Amino acid sequence: MLFRKKLTEVAVDSFTDYLKEKFAMLKELDLDKDGQKDVDQIVAIVNRGGVALKAALDSTDFTKMATGLEQIVAGANMIKSSFDPVKVQAVAKEVEEGTKKLVELSNLGIVEMKQYHAKEEQ
Repeated sequence: MLFRKKLTEVAVDSFTDYLKEKFAMLKELDLDKDGQKDVDQIVAIVNRGGVALKAALDSTDFTKMATGLEQIVAGANMIKSSFDPVKVQAVAKEVEEGTKKLVELSNLGIVEMKQYHAKEEQ
């Protein structure tokens, strides 16, 4: 048990060192050759995005948002209640049966086409 634990620790340490080495290499990349390290550019983009997101959240009127969401839910419920569930179920059944029949006919057509072309090749 102690041996397995020590082996696991060594493996984790080795993998961690490997990742550190690879990340260190990534820090040196300048793929667009603009003289700025790519990682620095990415950090700057993330920082600008964070600042913009914070500003957007600070200026958001959550009361209006909540009211709008309530209206959307109420509207969706109104739309749902406008349908006759029995009739909708009948439509769903017809679609299901029709789809099954179309798949069956398609498969038969494929078999027929294969057989026809097999006869032609003979």
